[in-house]
Amino acid sequence: MTNKENSQKTNYQRALKTFEQLVSDAVIFSDASGGINTTNLGIEATKVFTRITLGAMTICSILPENHVNRTQLWDFPSVASLARTFIETCHRYLYLSEHDLDPEDAAFRLKLHFFHMNSEKHRLYKEFGAGQDVLEDFEKNLPKSKAALIASPIYSSLSSEIAKKVGRGNTAMHFTNETVAEKHSLIDGRFKPIYRLLSNQSHGTPFATFSQSNERGRGIENSAEVNYISFIINLLNQYLSVVIVSQARLLSLQHINPKALEHARQVNESMSRAVTA
Repeated sequence: MTNKENSQKTNYQRALKTFEQLVSDAVIFSDASGGINTTNLGIEATKVFTRITLGAMTICSILPENHVNRTQLWDFPSVASLARTFIETCHRYLYLSEHDLDPEDAAFRLKLHFFHMNSEKHRLYKEFGAGQDVLEDFEKNLPKSKAALIASPIYSSLSSEIAKKVGRGNTAMHFTNETVAEKHSLIDGRFKPIYRLLSNQSHGTPFATFSQSNERGRGIENSAEVNYISFIINLLNQYLSVVIVSQARLLSLQHINPKALEHARQVNESMSRAVTA
């Protein structure tokens, strides 16, 4: 290896070590989150936190040289695809778990959460050809849920584009993913280009496949894959660390494992400064 390649690999190993520790931290707080009284929003946020923890464990298992199975497969497209889903799920968690919400805002988010869920169920059942006995309850109650959302002063403050998505049950948040990322100081204001990078890999577009060669895109370790996966892990480190801190605060879990919580805080602070450096 050249000095440059050695440096790249060292950076990768450092990022991987941090992520593996964060995954362990997440498991600790996930295990401690059951059976605790909280708000309805808190209950839904905790369900999403469980999904995030599981997703982080899965991503960890496909990262090259991880300590679960020590795979040597450098599969950047799969890591990118899972990272995209992970980031979007973290945004939903942060949306549901946000602290000190105005009661009207909190009520709107919860109503939107269930309206989107039931809208998706209705569309799914209808596309599968479910009978009227199954669809009737949705067709009766969805208009009522929509009316309750539209009656909220939160709805009247939305842009026309977001309002349409909310009213049609096409979104579970009344913010864009970019707005949530900015609100929580994630990805250093570069959500759009990073999301575009991940989306191209997720869909296997020409942009994603054109650069493949005998070396690249075949699961073989090379400079490009090492750099790309290192970059993705640093993004994941930033997101997972901020979510862990938020979950500890949401359910007052600070006493469960102060060392793990402090580790997440330190990672969040360092990643916020360095993720796009």
